[in-house]
Amino acid sequence: MQSYISKVNPLQGTASDKEFSTGNTLPIVARPFGMHHWTPQTAQGPWLFHPSHRQLWGIRLTHQPSPWMGDYSSLLVTAFNGPSRDEIQHQASAYRLDECQPHYLRAELLRYGITCEMSPTERGALFVFTSKSTEALKIRFHFDGVHTVIPSPGQNHFSGKTEDYSWGVKRSYGLHFFGEFSEQPETFTALTDGGYWTFPASTRRLELRLAGSFINGGMARYSLQRELKALGLEDILSQGEAIWSDLLERLAIEGHNERQEKTFYSCLYRCLLFPRFLDEVDEQGKVIHHSPYDDQVHPGPLCTDNGFWDTHRTVYPLFATFYPDILKRILEGWLNACRQAGWSPKWASPGLRDCMIGTHFDAVVADAVARGITDWNVEEAFSYLWKNATVPSDSGCYGRRELEDYVRLGYVPADKGYHAPTSCTLDYAYNDFCVSEVARFLGRTREAELLLPRTLHYKNVFDPSVGFMRERLSDGSWKTPFREFEWGGGFVEGGPWQHTFNVPHDPEGLASLFDGPEKLCEKLDKMLALPATFETGTYGFEIHEMTEMALAGFGQYAHSNQPVHGFLFLYALMGQPEKTSSWVHQVASKLYSPQSLPGDEDNGEMSAWYVWATLGLYPQCPGKGGLVRFKPLAKSIPLYVERS
Repeated sequence: MQSYISKVNPLQGTASDKEFSTGNTLPIVARPFGMHHWTPQTAQGPWLFHPSHRQLWGIRLTHQPSPWMGDYSSLLVTAFNGPSRDEIQHQASAYRLDECQPHYLRAELLRYGITCEMSPTERGALFVFTSKSTEALKIRFHFDGVHTVIPSPGQNHFSGKTEDYSWGVKRSYGLHFFGEFSEQPETFTALTDGGYWTFPASTRRLELRLAGSFINGGMARYSLQRELKALGLEDILSQGEAIWSDLLERLAIEGHNERQEKTFYSCLYRCLLFPRFLDEVDEQGKVIHHSPYDDQVHPGPLCTDNGFWDTHRTVYPLFATFYPDILKRILEGWLNACRQAGWSPKWASPGLRDCMIGTHFDAVVADAVARGITDWNVEEAFSYLWKNATVPSDSGCYGRRELEDYVRLGYVPADKGYHAPTSCTLDYAYNDFCVSEVARFLGRTREAELLLPRTLHYKNVFDPSVGFMRERLSDGSWKTPFREFEWGGGFVEGGPWQHTFNVPHDPEGLASLFDGPEKLCEKLDKMLALPATFETGTYGFEIHEMTEMALAGFGQYAHSNQPVHGFLFLYALMGQPEKTSSWVHQVASKLYSPQSLPGDEDNGEMSAWYVWATLGLYPQCPGKGGLVRFKPLAKSIPLYVERS
């Protein structure tokens, strides 16, 4: 049997920094969609790891979905011997990362002669420390913020809580943890940033079982009993490998070479990490969760750590097509988030965050319905979609603050202080299409027809005199001067070239703005042929997306960011499928590898684009159903994919 998990490189995309992203990822060791992630840490956050760093701080329990969003409810576990150091970075050791797989990590701490192995469960992990030194083995816990550690003198277990800062939740929202050593420690020494346990000098091998709960300490202890108590390292490794293999082998492709296969499965692994399930199982076997939205405990699943502006494009159609069983649970998890927040989230981590534009949960629901996933409470989900479309929001965390002007004028004006008004207009027109499609499915003809004219509002920000979408003022005039290479202003993380073709729901209408399909293709040709010129505009400095576009070699096609990800498939829809195949293959082959990604990975979205490219399929308009077909990048793909 082929080992798909061996083709995954969790270090893909980790050679990143604030100025240039090759993924902005962490080497995550976890169960798919697991409540906790674990990563080797080599630096202070939010860029917690870089493969060029030579010293390992320890293994971090992390909930960071992106360095731009930051971490929460984290802790660091490390082993050492000899004296403790005040600063955790001074406790670090030269290391060798012998193994880093989705379900297993093994690192040698050369300074101390200690080997650390770790394998995760859903809500915990088993550590095995093996020491070659004659000095006493010590296990240290480090915390970035408010924390409590409660040792149990004379026993081998401990408990505590970490409340390191999280946006969008009360400060008291945090992670309760419970740990158990295989041997009784001699002492516990408290430090300002945590503390450490010292074991008898004769200890050569030590196991640590550790579990965490967002509900209470008793749930953390129960999760340890249920997931870890009776199992050894080989048992947990076997479990993890089986779970990962089951999901990876659903897409059993044959690449033209090993590089292509490793890139594909590394990307697919990334798609299966988020969103995170925050729910737990109580002693009666019931699924419950502590909500970061209303600070209460509720029944059922809950999701978090997801930015819908990114993931609606490729990740959720991938789930709907190949993982519908998991998507049903995810949808129920997001519906619980809606119930508790009163709105559908735009960016959740772990609660509501003010980040990016649009109400793209609309697209997730519409796409699930379009692909036949309807055996869940679509009617209730629609109530939140309808709220997005009809009730002005007073917050950037949810809804549409610009709604009244958008409805009154037919576009979001550029002179009212709104963020990225032209991009908002394009997104809202598409969001309205998605809401109307769900309304139509539910037989709500009146609501569907009411939104139909708004799906064409994108035309109101197209200026035929310049051939681009552009900023428009409240009086109907265009904001001047127009600069086609300028980023910011009316656009989010891009400029006119990176947003003008962003009309996924009406490619025929888009083509009509350019006097037909052939002219639209000529405009796309120009986008790819132009120099990668840009002006920093209202950003005032060169953001990393600009740098990445300049170095990518595809002109104004800025693949390192999400808005352009559907553009190359317009060729196929306009009758030039050979150009779609050619350009998609070039982008996939040049910008992706087992080691790197073209830009911010964003909860699986950048990776899912490559997965679709490999299969020769693309969900050009989530919410419509169907897939654009073109020549697959892989040598062969599953038959059931070819027949879709």
